[in-house]
Amino acid sequence: MSRKLRQSLGWIVAAAVLLGGGYLAWSQREPITTALSPTASVSAAESPTPGGAAVPVEVTRPRAGGIERVCVQPGTVEPFEMADLYAKASGFLAEQSVDIGSRVKAGDVLARLSVPESEKQVDRDKARVRNAQAKVRQVEAGIQAAEADARAADAAVGLARVAVKAKSAYRQYRDKQLVRIKELAASRAVDARLADEQEDFYQSAVEGENTAKEQVNAALERAAAAKSKVVQGGADLDEAKANVGVADADLSKSEVLLGYTVVKSPYTGVVTRRSFHPGDFVKAADQGGTTPLLTVERTDKMRVVVQVPDRDVAYVDAGDKATLEIDALPGRSFAGAVARTAEAEDPTTRLMRTEVDIPNTDGKLRRGMYGRATLVLEAGSPGAVRVPSAAVLERQGAGAVIRVVQDGKVRHRPVTLGADNGTEIEVLSGLAPTEVVVVRASRPVPEGTAVSATGSAH
Repeated sequence: MSRKLRQSLGWIVAAAVLLGGGYLAWSQREPITTALSPTASVSAAESPTPGGAAVPVEVTRPRAGGIERVCVQPGTVEPFEMADLYAKASGFLAEQSVDIGSRVKAGDVLARLSVPESEKQVDRDKARVRNAQAKVRQVEAGIQAAEADARAADAAVGLARVAVKAKSAYRQYRDKQLVRIKELAASRAVDARLADEQEDFYQSAVEGENTAKEQVNAALERAAAAKSKVVQGGADLDEAKANVGVADADLSKSEVLLGYTVVKSPYTGVVTRRSFHPGDFVKAADQGGTTPLLTVERTDKMRVVVQVPDRDVAYVDAGDKATLEIDALPGRSFAGAVARTAEAEDPTTRLMRTEVDIPNTDGKLRRGMYGRATLVLEAGSPGAVRVPSAAVLERQGAGAVIRVVQDGKVRHRPVTLGADNGTEIEVLSGLAPTEVVVVRASRPVPEGTAVSATGSAH
């Protein structure tokens, strides 16, 4: 054997001796306990069982409280309300007091159109209203005159009847005179010609009475005619008032059409679109105009649209708490609640549109922003605890086994499981919050195996 080979073998033997001694020393030392992190909150190490070293294990303590059922999906910000404002009347844009970005309030005048023909139509309709009202006053005056004539006719009837009574009395007097004179003439006490004269007087009285009766009839006819004029005047008055109503309706219509030349904000918000400048001709929407004059969005409150997948649709209810995180606003979150759902899935995507209302008091949320929306669909089970999912063994349905450390040894504990979010699992029964749970071990640890804590689970 060469000298060089003998030296190499010597170095190999020396290294083997050193390694063997080191291993022997390590295997006989006292086990060192590794302190747990604050999240694990586990106390000192466990002592090894007699006759062998304790198995290093990673442990933790259960976290109090159940696991909430949440749905985390992309969310898109939309304005709570938005309106494209079109012109109802065609005309030239005479005035526009706002531009994109202008803050407006409900009822503010945003623009005015110039439509001279509408203005003239309003003037004509106002004149027609005044004319109709004058006609009403004229007919009312005619009715008053007719009523006065009717009262005068009634008075004439009464006067004629008085005249009839007077003529009748005179005719009776002449009748008596005629009878007396005829008796005297028969006894030759008076001249027979006197009887003839009295006969003429009597006939004259009869004719006077008849004339008075005819005057009564004439007065009655005049009274009836006067009353008919009063009735006719009432009908004319109704017609005149109806004409006033028609004229008022025409005026209202023309004023409404003229009002279409004034564009007002439907609500408080911000102008996000302007399509015309003063002097441009704006075409009415009902005459083929397809471009809105302005667009106003309500921004004090925003809608966040979330598409909820099929697995969570049954759990979404109005009022569920929601949190929005926007990519463009890192470090901020916006709290809101589910306001409404479509109550139906899109058959193509199997997603249900859900809207979350979020206050936007500082105006930082803008239409089109997107981020992550977290919907809290169900609260965790009361009285449950949570452990890392890796701590669960022999899972069968809701039942499983979890390893705990008691007196430095592993004990297998049957438990009942609840919700699982992939990181943590909910334990409904069988495990106390104060117990130490084995998350991982360096090798299999049957019941009763001595262990020492060398790490923690997060």
